Amino acid sequence: MGRVTEFFGLRDAPPDVVRLASRFTSLALLMQIAIGISSTFYLIFVAEALGNNDYIVGMTYVGILVVIQMAVQTIFDYPTGVIGDWIGQHYILTTAFLTYAAAFFLVSLVTTSSPFFLLVVIYSLMGFAGSQQSGALGSWFDNNWRVAMVDDEGRKQYGVFLGKMGMLGWLTNVLILIPGGVLATIFARSWVFQVQALLCIVIAIASANFVRNLPETEEHKQTRPTMDEYFSLLREGIQYLFSGKFVTYLLIGSMLINSCLTVWANLILFPMYYNYLVTDVAVASFRTIVMIPLVFYSERSGVWAKRFEPKKWISRFRFTQTGGALFFWIFAIIMVVFPVPAPDSPMIDYILPGTDILLLRVPIDSLAPVVIMIVVFFTMGIFFQLANVLTSRIFVDAIPNRVRNGVYSLFPTIILLLGMPQIAFFGWLISVAPISLTLILTGIISTAGVLLINLAFRYQRPEEESVDEILT
Repeated sequence: MGRVTEFFGLRDAPPDVVRLASRFTSLALLMQIAIGISSTFYLIFVAEALGNNDYIVGMTYVGILVVIQMAVQTIFDYPTGVIGDWIGQHYILTTAFLTYAAAFFLVSLVTTSSPFFLLVVIYSLMGFAGSQQSGALGSWFDNNWRVAMVDDEGRKQYGVFLGKMGMLGWLTNVLILIPGGVLATIFARSWVFQVQALLCIVIAIASANFVRNLPETEEHKQTRPTMDEYFSLLREGIQYLFSGKFVTYLLIGSMLINSCLTVWANLILFPMYYNYLVTDVAVASFRTIVMIPLVFYSERSGVWAKRFEPKKWISRFRFTQTGGALFFWIFAIIMVVFPVPAPDSPMIDYILPGTDILLLRVPIDSLAPVVIMIVVFFTMGIFFQLANVLTSRIFVDAIPNRVRNGVYSLFPTIILLLGMPQIAFFGWLISVAPISLTLILTGIISTAGVLLINLAFRYQRPEEESVDEILT
């Protein structure tokens, strides 16, 4: 335990805080494994089923399903986030992962002959589960940290912990991607989805038992609020969003940038990967390579972030980060200069030794653009980590504990509201114009978010309140 506390910078922290950090870390990493092990091929699996093994054809239907998932999550995200503030985050997380378990099990049953309605049900369940999960674990941790670590001046120790936690998160992603691709190749993708369902059930049980408040936090809590109190929390969370120009511009700008990532993740990312890399294992290997430096960046970001003033640097880092405007424009140039290889292009094949299983197939013409993509990810990944740590250091004090889970759930709600029209428009645009044009326009929208963040810091930040004032 001593080495663990030293690693996280918690050597002088109270035992309850160490236990809090340990539970948070274990659950967060297990959640990443459960959700992420199939992330490389999940979208392509669904697109192939809908397109009769042609994922390009199936992407038309995937766009519809993504909008359905976003709509469901938008409807339930904020209200269920406030329920977490009302009755406790452990109930919300338990429900979330039981729903994920049902969804992944249904995905394992999908074939090319499955009715479209089954996919509608699956994506609706995913949207509902996402609405339950969003913000719950983080708000539970932040609420307890804030009460128990009142001496954490400037939340610098909190920032260091987030950096270490981010390192472990990226390391977990690195370690599960290739095994996920290999297991899908050997046992079939549907088998991996069933494993995910079992993991989600385990997480639901763990959440019900371990997501509990520290004694210091419980001392400040009163009896469970009434239904009138619940509606009051709903109203207060929305009021907070418009409580001042600093808060409004910072949150809307941050969410606008993140909404551009929904376009990248749902319309561009994996089809582009498979166009250049072909197989599950090749895509998983590429993702593993680009994530390796993020392990180091995440571990160091909390320490490096101490050197930067949020007011000056958040907007700069958001512009240059992975998933920022500059990132999108560079990828647009890559796709113009290096077109997707033709199906009959020469290939480099790798067969699993002692078998006839094709693990790796990469077009020779893909090598140059793939190397450039790796360099871009390596270079811009650090800015993403620094921007997140600096922003979190502001949020932990600027958002009252009373409405924290609700406000954290507002984040994805706003992202989805901003992202749905982009998904609809860019889904159509990709079918009639080069993907590079979508990347250019997405970069312009992301730049608008950066300008809003920069504008936010021209206004007065909310005054920091004492813990007692916030909890009463």
